[in-house]
Amino acid sequence: MSNRLLPALVAGTALLVTACSGGGGNPAKDSDDPASGAPASAQSGPKYTQFADFPGQALATTEPGLKLGIQVKPVDAVWAPELAGVSAKGGSHYLAVYVAVTGELADRGVQKAKIKYLQVRYDNPGGKKCDPYSPDDVPQYCFKEAYPASDLKDEIADNTWRDEKWQADSLLGRDIDRGKTAIGVVGFSMTDGESAEGLQLCGPTKEDSVDTGKFPCVPIPKPEGARS
Repeated sequence: MSNRLLPALVAGTALLVTACSGGGGNPAKDSDDPASGAPASAQSGPKYTQFADFPGQALATTEPGLKLGIQVKPVDAVWAPELAGVSAKGGSHYLAVYVAVTGELADRGVQKAKIKYLQVRYDNPGGKKCDPYSPDDVPQYCFKEAYPASDLKDEIADNTWRDEKWQADSLLGRDIDRGKTAIGVVGFSMTDGESAEGLQLCGPTKEDSVDTGKFPCVPIPKPEGARS
């Protein structure tokens, strides 16, 4: 081959490689660039929110007789005709309140955690006394006990709890390891014409385990859905 043809051949080969590479871009980098329209790998997969990261106030409560209690946050609420395999009576719906749960203390877990002793508090409907034995000058609220209440579960991804197959709480409860967050649901049966204003989730404490008027309470998110 002539020495004069060799430089021309090398230059032509370099031009061909540049054209096939699309101008020297990095396809792997472009696929992770949000501007390219391709989702980044870090955005894929389910999200599991930790207890402290859920919005809203935490309710510190305990089942009477247990040494350690739990912290509870109501994270979602919906009206449901059936919950945890139990159907509401005719003319009623369950106020289903989904809760995030963790141990009372950050440096240790809790054994036999349950949520079936929680209660809902709501405004006195139409000025009627919910407790006929309470004094007239005491502000009136109505309370309902939780039924049904589910077992607590780990690894329930965000916004999937409504689709979970919940079962009624067992007698043994659920151990929650240190720093872990569990999800559960409690139901409160309310007639379709009953007031549902000022909804609060309440629970007993070591100091007040019987008197509902002294239970601490936190707001419940506005329930979605309808009761008709």
